[in-house]
Amino acid sequence: NFFKSYLTLDLLYFAILILMSIGAAGLLADDFRHKAVQLYFARPLTKADYLLGKAGVVIFFVGTLTLVPAILLYILKLLFAGSFAFFLEYPWLILSILAFSLFIVLFFTAFILLASSLSNNRNYVISIIFGFYLFSEILRGIFFVIFRSPFSALFSIAANLKQVAAGFFLVKPPYDYPWYLSFLLISVFCFLSYLVVKHKVRGVEVIK
Repeated sequence: NFFKSYLTLDLLYFAILILMSIGAAGLLADDFRHKAVQLYFARPLTKADYLLGKAGVVIFFVGTLTLVPAILLYILKLLFAGSFAFFLEYPWLILSILAFSLFIVLFFTAFILLASSLSNNRNYVISIIFGFYLFSEILRGIFFVIFRSPFSALFSIAANLKQVAAGFFLVKPPYDYPWYLSFLLISVFCFLSYLVVKHKVRGVEVIK
């Protein structure tokens, strides 16, 4: 519960959004605006190389806020415990930390690159990032008030991540529906985001 709580803090997600707005909003938007994509592909560089390079920026910063602190907390817990009793009691915990941290990194990478591909103005991209995230939470609240159904959480980014975290850390989910539904929803979102980003880059590449 401790590690699950850290990796699902609303403050953590908000910090990620602020950091990504400052350092990653223009990853694709600036290239589209200045027509730099054509310069990239004028060199021996594949589309996969280009997208991985852009994704690497998001992966580094999101991983710095999620995976690195979680691993450090785990190591400190083992050190202060003074024995391997904690590890023997929860041998799967380190795998849960790694898996869910990577899941968060994957989601935010897809989310930020998708937002950055939708406009060539980084200010609009920042608006899309915060607008989509906050609107998803507002939508969850509206549907919950109307239908009083736990499935309203499927509309919220933060709620879906918390639901998935419960499954990864083997604790009770915060919402009364199977955690794998949120996992599937976010996975589909990441896949569709990849298709959209790939299409946008291809469109810029073709128009020369």
